Amino acid sequence: MIRKTFFWLHLSFGVAAGFFIFIMAASGVVLAFQRQAIDFVDRDLRTVSVPNDAQRRSLDELLESVRGAGMGEPTAIAVRNQAQAATQFSIERNKTVYVDPYSGVVLGTSSAVAHNFFFEIERLHRALGAPLGSKNFGHWLTAISNLLFGALIALGLILWLPRTWNWRTLRGSIAFRRGLRARAREWNWHNVLGIWCALPLFVIVVTGVVMSFDWANTLLFRLTGSPPPASRAEGGERRPHGRVASSTGRSPSEHTDYEHLFAILKSLNADWRTITLSLPLEGAGAVTATIDTGTGGQPQKRNQYILEPASGAVLKAITFADGSLGQRLRAFVRFGHTGEWGGWPGQSIAAVSSLGACVLVYTGLSLAIRRLIGTVRPRRRMVSPREICEEHSPV
Repeated sequence: MIRKTFFWLHLSFGVAAGFFIFIMAASGVVLAFQRQAIDFVDRDLRTVSVPNDAQRRSLDELLESVRGAGMGEPTAIAVRNQAQAATQFSIERNKTVYVDPYSGVVLGTSSAVAHNFFFEIERLHRALGAPLGSKNFGHWLTAISNLLFGALIALGLILWLPRTWNWRTLRGSIAFRRGLRARAREWNWHNVLGIWCALPLFVIVVTGVVMSFDWANTLLFRLTGSPPPASRAEGGERRPHGRVASSTGRSPSEHTDYEHLFAILKSLNADWRTITLSLPLEGAGAVTATIDTGTGGQPQKRNQYILEPASGAVLKAITFADGSLGQRLRAFVRFGHTGEWGGWPGQSIAAVSSLGACVLVYTGLSLAIRRLIGTVRPRRRMVSPREICEEHSPV
């Protein structure tokens, strides 16, 4: 009786939220390697030829080149620890200008098409195409569907447990079988993908719940004994790629020696992969810098420093370990959801699991439809026996 109740709950939740879960899972597959995809599109701008003398220009000279090109006022400088890497200047949230560090030539800007494409996919993933940054109908629909997906995973694990534990019954639930057709094939796929994808999908669902609901985010901090942060929308609204005017009317400081600060930062960590320097507004005081030793989506491999602009003295160093347990877990929530926390392997697991979720929705809905048809057809045969007799009687 209990197993039957779990089955009908599993079926009902799947039918109710299956379509929306499929949209989130399919868009999640596309978003899994978003950073790498954008880097690939910009590959001709991201790399440069290294001249024989290999003399790099100072960051201050490159900054003047960007300003002279009239592309907008940079807000940050990013340098990769590769001889062939172009220096990157952030102009707006989704706009990057690439500059040849040897010649000082402005190579161009990042692909607006790629940024806008992923922006629209993210809107579809998080709010079914509705604007981001607000608790609209699309946001709540995806959030509730994600909650139901978590219930589906839990119920599915209970239903997966064989009544009799032996290799014959277990094999059909953990390994794909050849030669199956129709309902038997879909049942096999549903069970096998369900058990192998359960753990990563559960992580994706739980992290999604924390990002979607304020109560879940607050609960995460309270359970760890950490003070919860002020409530705010996850990520906020992102503008499509394009130029926007500054709202401050002030320009960044032109008197800071960024090359000197960069040299100090390099000496702090020899294993650095990317160093990012903020360009503060005139009179804003300290300069914030980040040293990243990971892939770019791993906060546990990122340190932040606050420097005095004139002397380059380190006023404050902030490491991942300095954060409270709640803050560290919240950082995992953001990058664990996409798998970026684990680098390429983590992103691959997230992508494959999301693809598996698409198949789970398809097979689950197909099995539900087959069950419905199977219950309707016998009733139709019972209510029309005369038609059956007439069909088979001689003329």
